[in-house]
Amino acid sequence: MNQTSSSRKRRALVEMAVVKVSPYMRAEKPLMWLCEKDSSAPRLLPVAVGEFEAAAIQMHLGGEKPLRPISYDLFATLMEELDVPVRRVVIHSVEGQIFHAAAVVESDGRLREIDCRPSDGVALALRSNASIFVSAELLDQAGIRTAQGEGVEEAISQFYELEPQITGRRADPEAAAPVSEPEEVEALTEPDPLADLEHRLEQAVICEEYEEAAQLRDEIERVKSSRT
Repeated sequence: MNQTSSSRKRRALVEMAVVKVSPYMRAEKPLMWLCEKDSSAPRLLPVAVGEFEAAAIQMHLGGEKPLRPISYDLFATLMEELDVPVRRVVIHSVEGQIFHAAAVVESDGRLREIDCRPSDGVALALRSNASIFVSAELLDQAGIRTAQGEGVEEAISQFYELEPQITGRRADPEAAAPVSEPEEVEALTEPDPLADLEHRLEQAVICEEYEEAAQLRDEIERVKSSRT
């Protein structure tokens, strides 16, 4: 655990909020979306995270309470009980596609930095009511600009529409989907109960709620059987 360096203190920071966790089509990994606070045209920063971390962040955003504490809940409580509060989390740099972050904690009246992954830092910050920052330099480098008046959801949807071009993939013109009938379009937009059950099963396993997980597994099998 290192004392906060003067260079870090001088770094310009931009406060962010976590607005969404969504799938990343190319890498098949979730993306954690951070949005610039207090701006009429906020910039967005997508950060790839692991499945467990994504579920932990999404649970908190959705106000879902596990039956028993998961690791981030435990660590946040431990820091509070030891009187070492988490003051902020700073995502400060990127190397290749790897983002680097630090959790800033207060110990004996001194601010200290703990190196961490952005996903771990954010999951902890959310549970500690700590602020989340991104260095201004990094946001200038990797942030996605939104137009004034453009909604965050609209900007994120636009990112996914452009994702094949961003990642260098090109759609096969011969593989274009046929025009759907209205009934087919409606069916595609309806929520899939199986996907919802699988999502709940994943969260139950992460939270070690094995009895509920077993019930959900059985329900998934029933749904699958009814479709065959």
